[in-house]
Amino acid sequence: MIRRALLEMVTPPMATERISLGLLALRVFVGVAFWLHGLGKTEELTAFAVEFQIPLPLAAAAAYTQVMGALLLIAGLCTPAAALGLGSTMAVAMTLLIARGERFVDPGCHSWEASAFYLISTVTLLVAGPGRWSLDALLWTRVRRMREQFA
Repeated sequence: MIRRALLEMVTPPMATERISLGLLALRVFVGVAFWLHGLGKTEELTAFAVEFQIPLPLAAAAAYTQVMGALLLIAGLCTPAAALGLGSTMAVAMTLLIARGERFVDPGCHSWEASAFYLISTVTLLVAGPGRWSLDALLWTRVRRMREQFA
């Protein structure tokens, strides 16, 4: 029973084609954005750490989580783990921005609305799954078929 619940969490029931198209668009958009943000952070790691007053190892973890998580998200591979990692970086970013007194939306400065948007996007992918057009769906469909043949 627990095993089945875990399997369904990792691979929710397949979405319709329309929903899968929306999930694909969300995965690719969010993945490209995280990839670009993460690359920028890896190139200027010290500046990123100083700006947010975080230790360099934590800054590196955030930057490389964004780069690797983005690639996984775009491919739809290990989507729950990628979404969880990326969402965690956004939860921390949002918390830091709120603690600094940043507004929800502030066109002239940092605001926490972008990190909140990406947090909600990754939570959506964590809950909904990657959709039909993903490596997760391809791999787990094969696993399910093999189990049915040998059961």
